[in-house]
Formats: sequence, C-alpha cells, structure tokens
Amino acid sequence: MPRANDCQQLTIGATALVALTACAGSDARLEVHVLLDEGERLAGVEVTAIPFDPDRLLDSLARASESPQPRFPELEAEMAAYRRPDEGSLREVGALWLALRDSVAHLADSLNAVSPDSPGYAAAYERLRQQYQRLSQRAVERDRALRERIGDDRDLASRAAAAADSLRRWEHQAFAAFPELADSALARAGRQVHHSVTDASGIVEFTLTTGSWWLIARWSDPENPFRERYWNTALVLSALGPAVVPLHGENSTLRWRH
Repeated sequence: MPRANDCQQLTIGATALVALTACAGSDARLEVHVLLDEGERLAGVEVTAIPFDPDRLLDSLARASESPQPRFPELEAEMAAYRRPDEGSLREVGALWLALRDSVAHLADSLNAVSPDSPGYAAAYERLRQQYQRLSQRAVERDRALRERIGDDRDLASRAAAAADSLRRWEHQAFAAFPELADSALARAGRQVHHSVTDASGIVEFTLTTGSWWLIARWSDPENPFRERYWNTALVLSALGPAVVPLHGENSTLRWRH
C-alpha cells in the first residue's frame, strides 16, 4: 500500500469525472480552483459539495410536474445580448452580491460547525434546506435594485423580473418535494453537504469523505445582470490526493439568473 507522501497531486481535466483509487482512506482533500477562460481567478464564489446530483433530481421533478415549465425564448435572447452601459452601477450591483455571499457563507459556517450526530445538526440543516427560498427572496430584491439602475433598459428589466416571478412560482410548486427527496439522498449517501467560499486566489479547499460528489457553483456576469455562469461538476473521490478540480468556462453553463 502506498504511503501518504507517495500520493501525488492530480489535476482533474475538463471531463471532471475521475476515479482516484490508488491510496486508501476514508477522507481526502479536494482543492477547487474557480477561474475564467482568460485565467482570471474568481474570489468570493460559493462552492457547494453535494453527495448527489441536485440537477438530476430537479429535472425529474420538472418532468413529473402537472404544469409545464414557463419558457421565454425571445426574452432570454434579449437578456443574453444585454451589456451593462456604465461601470458605476456595476460596482453597486457587486455590493449586493457581496452581501448575498456573506449570507450564504454564514449559513455554511453554521452547518459545518455542527456534527451530524449532535442535537443541533437537524436545526442547522433545516436552515440549509431554506437556502433556496432565501436566495430567491434576495433575487427579487436584486431585480428590484437592477430595475432602478438600468435606466434606458428599464423595460427589459421589468419584463425579466415578471418572467422570473412566474418561473419562481412554478418552481415553488414543481420542486415542493425537493427537500424531502434531498434528505433521502443524503441518508442513502451517509454524508452531508459542504459549503465554502473561494479565497482571494480563487481557491477553496474541502476535506470530504471518499465517494461521488457534485460541485455546484455560480458566478454573476458583471457585464450582464441577467446572466450567470453555473457549474455542476461530478467527480468520484478517494484517498489518492490531494485532488485539484478547475471550474472554468469549458465545464460551465451560461444561463438566465432568475
């Protein structure tokens, strides 16, 4: 059996699905680098490690929904083409997202500080389950602030906010079973959700139980308040490490930030 210092650092490429199997152990260190294609490293990005694929679960709930998901192809094309006209509003919107990041980091810290076996874990995890609702509420506040700052594009912001409200109402109904199903998935995995935020160099570190993980991250496009870069990156982790996973343009999706 190789010694720990015989295990060499591995970099997981764009396919991002790698089995690390040479070294035994129940825990492994994972280093995540978040960057743009130009090499710019992104600080303050929340990265979540989940032991099941949340998007697959959400997709299954969407297919089972009694009503179809609202679609806005023409509006989404307008939003995708939008570019912010001045840098002053960019700084103001950035401040809103810093506040959001701090809120999410606080939730993550409160969860990670509680052992799964402790009496307080259930309450801490309940706060995590409410995260999507809190983020949606903050998104509404963000949309309202953006409408006040966009100026000549106020009509586009208004239509985008109305469409986002419609989509969130559909999600509230279609995804109502998500918390219960997520609890079951976590119970089957025998592991918990982990959160952390990238440092000034765009790096975040985790110590995770070996097995399958999905890394979830979002980054708001500073040039377009309607768009975000989204990552859902799968990997199979064992004790051959440390492992380094890059999150960059090639393994992300640009999508409507609602």
